[in-house]
Amino acid sequence: MTCIILDDEPHAIDVLKRYVEKTPSLKLNGEFRNPLKALDFLRQEEIDLIFLDVNMPNLTGIQFLKALKRTPLIIFTTAYSSYAAESYEWDAVDYLVKPIVFERFLKAVGKAEDLFNSQPGVKSVASVQPGSDSVISLKSGKQTHRVRLSDIQYVAKQSNYLEVNTPDRKILVRANMSDIFSWLPADQFFRIHKSYVVGLEHIDVIEASQVKIDKTVLPIGASYRREFLQRVES
Repeated sequence: MTCIILDDEPHAIDVLKRYVEKTPSLKLNGEFRNPLKALDFLRQEEIDLIFLDVNMPNLTGIQFLKALKRTPLIIFTTAYSSYAAESYEWDAVDYLVKPIVFERFLKAVGKAEDLFNSQPGVKSVASVQPGSDSVISLKSGKQTHRVRLSDIQYVAKQSNYLEVNTPDRKILVRANMSDIFSWLPADQFFRIHKSYVVGLEHIDVIEASQVKIDKTVLPIGASYRREFLQRVES
């Protein structure tokens, strides 16, 4: 699971960072002391889990959650047990009281893993015979769609879902953009925008700020443009 740490205490961040690095199932994507910087980061990137301090100056953890458009899994961290009742109103995974010991941290992460793995999402299946096109399984609601990788033109972020587009269908799956390259090979697909990943072989026209795939025009994000153009021109 991808995660970030938001805490106004440097020592608390150091402890959590050390614990995350010791936990194979977690990948730390950022650490923040300033809630506003964390909000700006989350407007650009999606993560699965936040280790969130409740009692911060200027903006509390609860106020921070109210400012989010999408709420990931939350593990609250604080030196004050009095906030526990309010935290559970936000369906928090767990509530860790400082100083946090590693065993208690692992218990909380285990709960988060159970919730994360129970969510409907994308499941990859093994490639077919060598030399043939790879096929993946995409779970959409109660249906499972088998799709050839080479048929995927682009993937678009739609709120808490991803829309997988092929020439003949659109498949909506519950998954995060941050997880997409765990099931799409990076040599065939490229992220051109915070909301779009394209199949490189399907691109018909490339312009300075957009690409055209069939009849669909997709924007190239400013932060992705240089690397994308280097990739397609190499």
